[in-house]
Amino acid sequence: MLALALALVAAPTLPVTQRGPFVEMQAGPQVLFRGRGMGTGPEVRLDLGLGVTERIALEAWVSGALENAPLRAPGDQSRLGAGLAGRARLFQFDAEGKVALWGRAGAGFAASSPGQSGPLGFGGAQILWQPFVKRFAFGLEADALVLRGGAGFAILPSLRCAL
Repeated sequence: MLALALALVAAPTLPVTQRGPFVEMQAGPQVLFRGRGMGTGPEVRLDLGLGVTERIALEAWVSGALENAPLRAPGDQSRLGAGLAGRARLFQFDAEGKVALWGRAGAGFAASSPGQSGPLGFGGAQILWQPFVKRFAFGLEADALVLRGGAGFAILPSLRCAL
């Protein structure tokens, strides 16, 4: 892990661009509404993507989430999902492209325990900021989630690294 970090720091700096391969990790709270009430818990999503142009990127993702049961209903749940997603830059806040608003949508399959496995979809907006270290970008994403047996939302801070 240390060798990877040193290699990323020692690599030549890139111009501000969203093209090329990237890895992104997101983690934050989610709220799901189901027939048995509202459940909350953390969600983690890992993306491996490719910026096709400055405005469009395609990615594969895996996610894991835990959902606490409401106080009156037993049964915490866990979910593991995978799928494909796409994003498009909707607005650029500065001339260099360091701060931008992205729209994002994805679909896949989620295996839940206990039961209720099936299709999973999400869509939302992300503000992405690329600081002075050009290889990395920080973001904040707000997503609507839809899955078998429920719907909700997630707020996911993110860290993105260009490869």
